[in-house]
Amino acid sequence: MSALFMRDVWPAWTAQEPPPMTTERLARLADHKTQLGIFAGNGNRLGTAWREMTTTGATSTLYGTVLTEPHGIIPATRTETTTDFNAEGGLEAFTLAVYGIPETLIQATGERHGIFFPCEFQFGVLRRRVNLDLSATRMIGDSLQPFGYLPELRVGQAWRMQILDPLSALAGGKVRFQSVVARVTGSEVIDHQGRPVECFVVVTDPHPIKAWVDDQGQVCVQEAEMPGFGKVVLRAEPYDALARQQARQRISQNN
Repeated sequence: MSALFMRDVWPAWTAQEPPPMTTERLARLADHKTQLGIFAGNGNRLGTAWREMTTTGATSTLYGTVLTEPHGIIPATRTETTTDFNAEGGLEAFTLAVYGIPETLIQATGERHGIFFPCEFQFGVLRRRVNLDLSATRMIGDSLQPFGYLPELRVGQAWRMQILDPLSALAGGKVRFQSVVARVTGSEVIDHQGRPVECFVVVTDPHPIKAWVDDQGQVCVQEAEMPGFGKVVLRAEPYDALARQQARQRISQNN
């Protein structure tokens, strides 16, 4: 269920920077802890996604937790992600781990080294290494929360992204990137927690993801097609720290 998003800039003739993730900008976020309910197309709840942003000195860290309930052949899983950014918003390091798959370790790690960003992915006993160019690496997210914070959007903005969905390896037996392009296509007023909110609309192609983002960069609603789950909808809801703690206890690292 979880995935990594590594953004790179467009080729020179259409180059644009992705939304800024600087320490100064992230420190001004109204909500540093967010929660989204995960729902199937028919409205049934599939799980919950949490994010927490911390800023210490020149470093900002985004912590993510995604809990998915059993669905078809996919058991209940918990995915934990950690993403570190420097003061200018550059990606410094990330980790991702999926728990709940019997006797199978799924994880990914990456850390900046000079002009490169080497990554290692593991699915059970299988390992794969990819050496990314740092100039083409901007941010990491996960497929159930493909967009975390997207500050200072503008209509017409676009950036390239690489998607990694570790649970898709359950079907294919390997982990790989998929390249997509995200675009800010316009704005819409949506009903968000009982009140109208004007949001930017962000869509990706070819992997279909759609998000509605408010003027503070907070994601209110997201839609995506997930392997094994079909269409899923994520909606922002009040943050529940106890529920996040219980999710970690329910599916521990030893499961």
